[in-house]
Parts: sequence; C-alpha cells; structure tokens
Amino acid sequence: MEQPPQQRILSLSHLSAIQVPPPQFIENAAAAGFNAVGLRVAQTPRDRGFQLLEGSALLRDTRKALHDNGMRVLDAEVIKLHPGSSREDWMHVLEAGQALSASYLLVTVLDDDYQRATTLFGELAATAADHGLRCCLEPMIFSAVRDMDAAARFLADAGDGGSGILLDALHVARAGTPIDDIARQSPDLFPYCQLCDALSAEPATDENAAITEARQHRLAPGQGVLPLADLVRALPPTAAISVEAPSDRGTADPRGWAAELGAAARELFEYLDLDRTAAAGH
Repeated sequence: MEQPPQQRILSLSHLSAIQVPPPQFIENAAAAGFNAVGLRVAQTPRDRGFQLLEGSALLRDTRKALHDNGMRVLDAEVIKLHPGSSREDWMHVLEAGQALSASYLLVTVLDDDYQRATTLFGELAATAADHGLRCCLEPMIFSAVRDMDAAARFLADAGDGGSGILLDALHVARAGTPIDDIARQSPDLFPYCQLCDALSAEPATDENAAITEARQHRLAPGQGVLPLADLVRALPPTAAISVEAPSDRGTADPRGWAAELGAAARELFEYLDLDRTAAAGH
C-alpha cells in the first residue's frame, strides 16, 4: 500500500461515507492508500454511526478488517456534550475506542452552560484516559466552542492538561481563525487535524448554511481554495492527517470517493515534501 512521505499517519474519517459499515469502510480506505481510519462508534437518535458493542459480530468483523488490511484507528467519534449528558452516554463509545486501540476521542460541546460543560469535559477526559484515549475538542462555529482560542480557554478551564484540540480546515476558515495564530498555542495541543476543501475561504455569516456545508458539501483537498498547505505547515510535523469530506460523492460511490480523497491527500503531501526539500536547499 502506498504511504505518504515519512510515514505520516493519513486517516480517512468515517463522515466521508458514514453509511458504510466499519469493516467495508476500512477496506475502502486501505485500497485508497490510507493507513488509518476514524470510526463513528456513536449511534443515538442524534448521531449517525455504528455501535460496536463488546462481543458483537460487528466489532469482531471490524477488528478483523483492521488486522487484514494493516490499518489502525486514529480516532473514535463522537461524543457530543449536550445539556443532560452523563457518563452513561459515553461508556459504549469509550469501550469501543479501547477495543479498537484508537488513539483519540473526538468531542464537541453543545452545552452553553460553560461551568457545567467544562466540569463534564474534565470528567470525560479522565474516564477516556482510563480507556487509553486522549480527548480532542473540535471547535465549530455552530457549537458552544466556536474557534481555536475558545477551545484553548475551555481546556484550561476544564483543568485537563492532557486533552488536545482538533482543527478542521473548514471550521478554521468559517471561524475566521488566522493560520498564523496557531503558532501562539502549544504544539502539543494539536496531535492531528482534519482536511477537506471548499469553494470559499471566507468566515461564515449563516450558521445553518455552515452546518449544511460541513455535513454534506465538502470538497476533496485541492479542489477548492482553503489554505491547506499553510495549515499543515503550522502544525507539528508529527501531527496526523485525517481527511473528512462528506459529500454526495461519498453517498453515491463511497469506494470511488475514498480513492479520490486518498489521491488528493497524497498529492498534497507530495507538494509539501517538495516544498520542504526546496526550502532546505536554500
């Protein structure tokens, strides 16, 4: 299987083809040249995904697909902290993440009660760590934690020094976060990021439109105008890359879309590698 330069972790996020069950999704991602996946292991009335319960055939088949294809799970998704969220809402996600040896747990905050949300996040982070998972908070303009600076403050106020921030290229642009501002934060906060592309790099003016775009209308890296190379350069060189690009293509032809996303990501890596080599030559 073709790997990106320097064996950087290159993962395909499940939201890129959320209707595909994990075993087949893993096979599609491996065939497309990815060496990891992010899996949606939360399935509730509010969330699309697949529950991978201990002892289930689906968990067994998923683990077999990972083994047979030489793949790993980068992150388990997603825990959304709502008003009224409790430990009982988390446990099947944490247990699935642990069973799959995932590295990270993706978390979003949808509770506007700041004190309650930070307290609950701290409890979640501690429980996740017990399951071998590092929480990564994803800021989005249509959540209670809208941008990178808000995410950094939230983690500090939650009193959890072990969690990180997941920067998604689309959400960074829609929040109007300057790429240069990333350098003001500790590099340890950014263990991985999510890439896609879009036709505009402007901040969002309509939250509902931003939700629809994020969930249904993303482009493959390189097909739009987001400053993806600048974003990757601003992150630690060890940061893993996850491609998250839900679109009609992922619904109509999930295997073909995975292949297209893999090719686009490798082209970006090749560009960054050549750019780095040229800079070293000077």
